[in-house]
Amino acid sequence: MQFQRHRSSWLAKIQLSAWTNFIDDDTIGVLFAPEGRDDAPLTAEEIALAAWLPAHHEMQKQALLSAVLSAYPQFREDYFKDHRIDENEDDLPLISSIDGLSKVLSLDAIYVHQISKDGAPYVGYGFACAWEQEHAFGVLMHKDRVVEMGWAETAFLLWIAEDDALNDT
Repeated sequence: MQFQRHRSSWLAKIQLSAWTNFIDDDTIGVLFAPEGRDDAPLTAEEIALAAWLPAHHEMQKQALLSAVLSAYPQFREDYFKDHRIDENEDDLPLISSIDGLSKVLSLDAIYVHQISKDGAPYVGYGFACAWEQEHAFGVLMHKDRVVEMGWAETAFLLWIAEDDALNDT
């Protein structure tokens, strides 16, 4: 991956074959150290952390989307508490498979945090989604475990990854 300085983090555009149905382009932006890091060039250790993603994105995708599919009925129910079902049913259809989630999720960015645990970085996935258009949707992962799901910032807030790294989970 070739990273370039982008605002307060480092950005690389890469292809991740497993996510093809969830992105609008052939590439996705991967931001390394989305917060809490200085402007110094990436170290060899940091580049190795970022290189973990392409080798493991398929495993993360499966675990992430399985968790989202399990939570989707609740997301849908919560959405329809505030919106008319007859006007919005097409926006949030009934979905029974991981592949069906591509109708309501679009991957916007991936965040590789500069901290790791057991040799693997924390990776956040930021999505545009049909049930939370204002705040978007984020998932923070460690290896094949969903650490937390919530608004978009869940994917890039460093303190969430730091708190999890301190726990013996």
